[in-house]
Amino acid sequence: MKFDGKVKINASRQVVWDFLTDPDLVSQCAPGVNTVEVVEPDKKFRTDVGIALGAVKVSFAMEVEWVELDSPNLAVMRARGNAPGSAAEVEANMDLQETDDGMTELNWRADVQIMGRIASLAMRLAPGVTKKLVGEFFDCVVARIEK
Repeated sequence: MKFDGKVKINASRQVVWDFLTDPDLVSQCAPGVNTVEVVEPDKKFRTDVGIALGAVKVSFAMEVEWVELDSPNLAVMRARGNAPGSAAEVEANMDLQETDDGMTELNWRADVQIMGRIASLAMRLAPGVTKKLVGEFFDCVVARIEK
């Protein structure tokens, strides 16, 4: 499943970058994140993420790695995780552009693969659930950065 979007934030690229590449800060806006453990600063962290797909709730133990960090322009991350009988892989990137009016435009893309017992359920429900969660995430990010 592929997802993408664009968000404008009333802050400099560096401020947006600093927030979005800090696992402790960004996790405060990520729905379902229960724990975050930085394994190697600016490289790897672990997180436990709970996702509800309809009546089914699944918790994934995720290993996240920054594959590319080009501050404050581009970041690419990969995450792999497991839940009982299921697995998930995510590759995501963000591209930050400064606009003429001093704002930052964040272009993001994510490729999500879910395997195992919940895969068929995820294929039906994930687009709607993802749209809702992405909206909540970016509303929180914008509010925290712009405050």
